[in-house]
Amino acid sequence: MIGIIARFNTIEELSLPENPVHWVRTIAGDIMPAPENVQRGEIMTANITVSAVTENDLDSVRLLLQELLNVMDDTEVFSIEQSEKNFQRMLVEHDNYMLAARKDDDIIGFINFSVRKTLMHPEPSGLIDELVVSESSRGLGVGKLLINAVIEQCRELGCCELEVSTEKSNKNARQFYKSCGFEEGVLFELDL
Repeated sequence: MIGIIARFNTIEELSLPENPVHWVRTIAGDIMPAPENVQRGEIMTANITVSAVTENDLDSVRLLLQELLNVMDDTEVFSIEQSEKNFQRMLVEHDNYMLAARKDDDIIGFINFSVRKTLMHPEPSGLIDELVVSESSRGLGVGKLLINAVIEQCRELGCCELEVSTEKSNKNARQFYKSCGFEEGVLFELDL
């Protein structure tokens, strides 16, 4: 990893009398004032921030989704046009979340997940649907930064677990998710 000084897990707001200040807590547990350009709820690594996706991010997300399709084995049922329609719909659905890793003004990674209730779990479950990091930014820790942002948000939403699936043939993704603490299980799928 290059250029990573510290990863900030959460942005917390401490209201001091007549002096509201944003603070960050580092991995080591140190607390320090947050840089001015980092907002509450963002996660920051060096000059990479993770924040919610907006409608203005569609073009950048489209490019990342195309990169994802380029490495997938089974792409017959996927289309960029349908993904754009889903993007617009997911922006307003309250159980869907989309986050972007931004370096300067460029989106270099994207993740989306949903939160759902099940009959068997005492609390909601999170499910990661897509994660993609631009080819030029792979190996810099961006994917783990996005995963950690989702874990943090799922905890805040009261989730009891977080799940992810990937193609069985995608050995790199399977190894990546294992390195993030996920346990490999079995998922069956039926295309309709």
